Amino acid sequence: MADNDNLTFTSNKDGTISVKDSEGKEVRYAKEADLLAVKGSSEAAEKRATEVAKQAEESQKTHVAEIATANTNLETTRQQVLQAEAKVSGLEEKVNAGAGSAEELATVKQSLEAAKAEKSTAEATALESRRALMVMTYGIPAKDVEEKTMEQLGYYEEALKAVIATKGVGNYAIGGGGGGTDLSGKSPMELARLAYSEKK
Repeated sequence: MADNDNLTFTSNKDGTISVKDSEGKEVRYAKEADLLAVKGSSEAAEKRATEVAKQAEESQKTHVAEIATANTNLETTRQQVLQAEAKVSGLEEKVNAGAGSAEELATVKQSLEAAKAEKSTAEATALESRRALMVMTYGIPAKDVEEKTMEQLGYYEEALKAVIATKGVGNYAIGGGGGGTDLSGKSPMELARLAYSEKK
């Protein structure tokens, strides 16, 4: 920059000062306090973003663990129902042949009904955990999965994965802003068609 005699100073609305020499070269200066405030704000925003990402990751891990537990419980109750059904069937044959106890059969039937009720509860728990994980993972509205069965969720998730792979984006990008394809309310078939058309 030229010598100090040819410098012009301009005070800007944002609190900075512009210094221009006779050749038109300009340098803008800001108060150190303002720079520190901007830096502090940026660091706070970055820290908050990191915390939010960490919380999301921890929530996802929790949902994954809940699904694993729910699936284990569901498989256990399924086995219990199968065993109870087999026992009932065997006892019915014995009772019909006059070699079994009707009281024992009634007791086993009660156990079968209890096992079925427990299985139904386990299925509901596994389904809700799967829905929650999909909402967390793909950022889709909860209403998009609230009526879907376990089988439908499987098709829907495969379609979401296909769209993600096509677009080259990671999880959590689906359902967000940024001009991406809106997947809200689309059926698994519609999502599959969308993935196929975008691959061409």
